[in-house]
Amino acid sequence: MPTRKSSSAFRSPSLRALLMGKEDEFSFEHRVFNLTGAITLLILAAFLIIDILIGADKSVLLLLGLMAIQVVYYILSRKMRKYRSIIVSYVIVVYAGLSANYFFNGGIDGPTLLLFFTTLQLALNISTREKYLLWLILSLIIPGSLLAVELYFPNAITGYYKDPTERIIDRFGCYVLSTIYIFFATSSFKRHITGQQEREEKGAADIADYGIRLRAFFESLTDNFVLLDRNMRVLYFNKAAVDLTTTFYGRKIEENLNIDQFVHASNKESFYHCFNMALSGTAIAREFKRVYATKETWWLSSFNPARNEQGEIIGVTLVMKDITDGYLYKLKIERKNELLEKIAFIQAHELRGPLTSVQSLLGLIKEEYGDMDLIYTQKLEEGLNRLDEKIKEIITLSSGQQEEL
Repeated sequence: MPTRKSSSAFRSPSLRALLMGKEDEFSFEHRVFNLTGAITLLILAAFLIIDILIGADKSVLLLLGLMAIQVVYYILSRKMRKYRSIIVSYVIVVYAGLSANYFFNGGIDGPTLLLFFTTLQLALNISTREKYLLWLILSLIIPGSLLAVELYFPNAITGYYKDPTERIIDRFGCYVLSTIYIFFATSSFKRHITGQQEREEKGAADIADYGIRLRAFFESLTDNFVLLDRNMRVLYFNKAAVDLTTTFYGRKIEENLNIDQFVHASNKESFYHCFNMALSGTAIAREFKRVYATKETWWLSSFNPARNEQGEIIGVTLVMKDITDGYLYKLKIERKNELLEKIAFIQAHELRGPLTSVQSLLGLIKEEYGDMDLIYTQKLEEGLNRLDEKIKEIITLSSGQQEEL
């Protein structure tokens, strides 16, 4: 029977997701830009209503133009995803529109300077850190220039309010709409920061848990494990490495120590070669012998490149395994092989040679005394043949045993 999907699978996206875009499709700054575009359209629409109510005809035309431009930018960002290529031009257009509105909407008596402050926050929210200084300079120079023009050319300002009521409506309306924008922008940042902190805390917990399990794994190893950086400094080691250095070198291995002081002089050249090979990206292993007091110990050292998440080589992992028992067993097998080779040689030459000679002599005797019934020569031939078969059997068995070893 087919399973029934939960209702959440069919849940329509929220209005916020429709306006901003989904988190897995857009970056946070991109989503803030999309949300800002939608809010700006609402703000401009509200300003349009206010200016119509107070009879600011020039501001009405300006706002209609700005709304058309805002729709174009929103489509470029939300639908066509050209967010990064339009940020600078978008902020400049907003500054240009505010500068025109300053002259059409009462100058310093109007609410335009408040909107410059809101625009600065918008620019900081949607752009990279490299642009912050640019926006700060523009937010200081442009309003200062507008105030200077009004001071020296007061006739450039048009659209004065007919009465105090219009001024209060315009200023309070701009204040309310700017507050709404700041509220939405700040809440979005707060939501993003909170979510980021939760993800970081979860990631840190996962890393800590993984580190505990990884450490438990390495601590359980009987082999000596050491992680070195590119300068041969110790970054991590397990208990087996501590026991080895304490027992045979009289000093405990520690983080940030150079591994060089734990490498015997007779092995340093080979050690450096293997370390550099691993740094170049090639894993390598070597066997070597060390004599501790009166005991010979054979080691197998494996050098492997250590990489980060980006695949860059950041160091070398060194694993040392005591192979003394295996090496001695190998020597024992090699000696046994040599012995079998000697046995096979003796069988093939020192035994087969005399036997072949006797068999040849027996053939001559049978030819010379062929008219006589020599029962003894018959018995002797049977014995020589049996001896020849046994020698061949021994050679076969010894050769098979040698191949297995």
